[in-house]
Amino acid sequence: MNRSSARALGVLGLAAALTLTPTSAALASAALTGPTTEVAGESHAPHHTTDAPRAVPQDTGSVETQLKKVRAATVRYQDVRLAEADGYTLGESCIPGLGYHFVRQVAESQDELEITEPNSMLYVPQEDGSLKLAGVGYVSKREAALFGEELSPPSILPYYTLHAWVWEENPNGVFEHINPNISCPGKGTGIPAPEGA
Repeated sequence: MNRSSARALGVLGLAAALTLTPTSAALASAALTGPTTEVAGESHAPHHTTDAPRAVPQDTGSVETQLKKVRAATVRYQDVRLAEADGYTLGESCIPGLGYHFVRQVAESQDELEITEPNSMLYVPQEDGSLKLAGVGYVSKREAALFGEELSPPSILPYYTLHAWVWEENPNGVFEHINPNISCPGKGTGIPAPEGA
């Protein structure tokens, strides 16, 4: 599976959390089976150009300082029950390379994005059936940027997205969409599905 197909699959998981319409479901299916392009050496989805003004990244210190703030703000969500109590809800079953998405809301624009208040939490299934916090996600209806990174433009969903793997190392980079270290129950891992998933 190439990077574009993997990105589409990951975004499809978020789609379930945000409720697909019949039209968007058809588009999602077409996106997963249609042709994709990939530029060698490119580490992010291709950016498109528009006449709209570009999002201005938040300037809150070095990226490492910002990531430390994210970890400090989300450490309590190591317990998935606390994330649920704060309004994060399970989107759908586990997606290889992404885990489980627990989503709270979608930002309207850059103004509503805050690095210490992620829109989604990404959990990894453990062999004992528990969930371990692996990363966070940011979702916006308009172009936006955080950590000096533009949120990836819509592919399946009409949303811009960015993952930050702040609790589980991603060998491809902290902001890469897919984490090859993440596997799912029933997909050759021997890991049971967590209760309610």
